[in-house]
Order: sequence, then C-alpha cells, then structure tokens
Amino acid sequence: MKKTSFRKCPICENQDVEVLHRQHFVLPQGHPLSAGYDVVICPECDFIYADSPPAQQDYDAFYASFSKYEDKGTSTGGGISYWDVRRLEQTAEYLTRVWTDRTKSIIDVGCANGGLLHQLRKLGYENLCGIDPSARCVENTKATGVSAVVGSLFHLPDNIASFDRVILSHVLEHVADLQGAIRSLSLRMATDGEIYIELPDASRYADTIFSPFQEFNTEHINHFSAITCANLMKSHGFVLSEQGEHLIESSPDKPYPVIYSLWLKDSYFKQAANLQRDGELQSKINAYIADSQEMLNVIERNLANILQCHSKIILWGTGQLMMKLLTDPALGNAGIVAFVDGNPINQGKYFGKIPVRTPEEIRCYDSPILITTLLHQQEISETIRQMGLSNDVLLLL
Repeated sequence: MKKTSFRKCPICENQDVEVLHRQHFVLPQGHPLSAGYDVVICPECDFIYADSPPAQQDYDAFYASFSKYEDKGTSTGGGISYWDVRRLEQTAEYLTRVWTDRTKSIIDVGCANGGLLHQLRKLGYENLCGIDPSARCVENTKATGVSAVVGSLFHLPDNIASFDRVILSHVLEHVADLQGAIRSLSLRMATDGEIYIELPDASRYADTIFSPFQEFNTEHINHFSAITCANLMKSHGFVLSEQGEHLIESSPDKPYPVIYSLWLKDSYFKQAANLQRDGELQSKINAYIADSQEMLNVIERNLANILQCHSKIILWGTGQLMMKLLTDPALGNAGIVAFVDGNPINQGKYFGKIPVRTPEEIRCYDSPILITTLLHQQEISETIRQMGLSNDVLLLL
C-alpha cells in the first residue's frame, strides 16, 4: 500500500512511501511515544523507517525521563553483565586500533551508563566525556570516573567548544531528525573529526529472530543497512574510512547483528553525493516480517490456551513484546492481577488501572506468573526460583 507519510524520509525527505507493516502497542499511562505506526520504505532511496507521528522533542523527553538504561542491573551499556562487558571491550579494542592518539577528545553521545567510556579509560584515554539525556545515566557514568553531562545530539553542552572524535553506538536508530543530528555534530567537530557509528543491521534482522517484531518497537524508528547509513553520512560530507559487520549479545546467548563504520569529516565538502540504492533490503525486511508473524501466531495460540486454563494471571516483563501482546483482545481482557518488572524505571507505571509492581510486591499473590518476554525468559525464571515463589510459572514458548 502506498501513502503520503507523516514523517518525511530521514535520508532524502521524500513523503511518497510504501507500507510494509503496521505495528501496534498498548503503552503505560503517560508514555510520550506513539501507540502504533506504519513501517514504510522510501522508493527514492530504499530507507526503511517507522512513520511515527512524535517529533524529535518527544523522543528527547522520553529518553530524559523514561530511559530503560538508567538501571545498571537490567540494561545494556553499563558493562555490568559478562556479555555486555565483552561487547564493550571488543568495541574499545577496535577504537584503540583506529584512534591511536589517546590525547584527542572523545565524546560518546547516548552513553547510557558509560560502559564503553570506562573501557576506553582503562586503555589509557583520558580526554573523555559522556553525553546522555538521562540525568541518572550521567550520574552512573560519573561514578565510573568518567566526565559526563546531560545533553543530546540536539543539545550539545556549551562548555564543549569542539571535539575530535564522536561515538554513536546504537543511537541513530532512535533519532527522529537524522539530518539535524548529523548537522549538529558536524558544526561542532574539529576539522579532522571522526565519527564511529554502530547500528542494528536491518539486512540481517531475519537471521536472528528471538522475539517477534523485536526491531519494530517504540524506540527503534530507523532501520539501517550499510548502504543507507552511507547515504546519510555522505550527504553531510563525511568520507568512509572503514566499515564492517559482526554479532554482539544484546541479551544472554542471543547473537544480534550490527554494522559499524568509521567516518572522516571532509572540510572541503561542497555538494551531497548521489544516493545509492539498496535493492535487496526490502525483500530481506519482508522475510523478517513473515518470520516474525509466524512466531507471533504460535505465541498467540499458546497464550489462548493459557488463558483458557487460568482466570487470573500475573504478567512479568513489561517490555516491547508484552506491549505488543496486550493488543490481542484475549490478553487485554484477561484477568490480569498484576504487572511485574525488575527495572525501576517501569515500576509504578500503570497499564489501564493496574500498576507495575516490583518482584518483592507480588509475594502475596498466588496466581500463576506468565513471563512475557522471550529475550530475558531464563533470567526471570531464575529470579523467581531464587525468590522462592511458589506460583506456577508459565512461558510463551
């Protein structure tokens, strides 16, 4: 289906797009983002993105007040878990190879809890600064011994006149105004500045599906391939130095495909390069959609059987999958007695009239617990066992 998009293509600003998928969510009260959007492809440059109505300021507000990364124990980016430490160590080791001058200034925009900066500091880099819209993340980063300030791509700190190196690790997929973001950085970078970018690889989504429509969530609104990332950067006069792909762990023992690239600022940039088409990306995303739908169908059948057997139920895990499943009338109208989540940023919020409780608060409930995440199913099962809860534990798959 073709339509005129709410949101212009972030790469070429075309608005005549083709709809690939419609995604819906049930959000907690007060959530500033959209409860649904179309995933669309731009026929001019093949960029795939969420045609989501919220503006950039809405996303800025979300990451300032609702950032899941604030909790060091449950989020990535802080280098607490063994698998997250391993990922950050590997990235830091790569950067030491390409950024050999340890005196150059480095900013990490969207630094979360500062795990990557901490690894760089251990390797001898001292001129480091983390920038994040979340004040709690900034404090967590400072606690590692690294300087950090509240800010964003669009509100760079005034006390940083310019910088030599920029890290954008798993950031650009969250940004509504991509053109404004890269322009903002370019204006403040040194003439020989460099940007390191790491992104989920949309061309390989279908290779590692652990949860249906995992990448079509409230936060990931841009779906890059190496070609479409290059289109964005070249349009602002950046020259590709290196690029590659690899697998990381975004949750335990679950490989996650990413692309990375290193870009040099072209001080003599005059005119944007011609856009390169990515003729294979649409078919690969269509395969991801089909495989995700097949997995979701199995989950919904299992869910229907569970709800037939249990009139009351506790849902543990209020993340992206649960917000998708709540759009199913069977679950939305079920006898949900409590929501539970281990991340403090989610606790106290309401889905309808039902609050999200801490794990300790459900000790008085005897209803069965349905774990509503696949990515962290094993960890939650272990938490329930360690707490000694006698509730029956149910799984989606």
